[in-house]
Amino acid sequence: MNLIDFTLPEIVFLEPSEHLEDEMGGRTVIQHTGSHTIMEVIATDEVEGLNFKAGTKTYEFEYLNLYGVVENHIFAVHFTLNEGDLTDVFKQCAEWYRAYLSWEDRNILEDEE
Repeated sequence: MNLIDFTLPEIVFLEPSEHLEDEMGGRTVIQHTGSHTIMEVIATDEVEGLNFKAGTKTYEFEYLNLYGVVENHIFAVHFTLNEGDLTDVFKQCAEWYRAYLSWEDRNILEDEE
């Protein structure tokens, strides 16, 4: 019998339950476990507009993809227990998400070959 390491990575994707079909409509949500922050990642180039509730904490960042195109993104916080400044959390999550996008780009490139 294996023992389970009952810890979570610093940042994880939150995914909907498949038995309820696509209840999130393809949206991307992550959790920063250390700060107990749940945020949505939005590719701003792929939406017509954004309308957040007043007081929603957001953070804009860019990703330079493998084709040299800048992709604009924004984090929008759904929930956090951190009442202070989230700048360091946002920066850490942006770095993590850029690494994910880079991994995805490499997979796409391999599939094209």
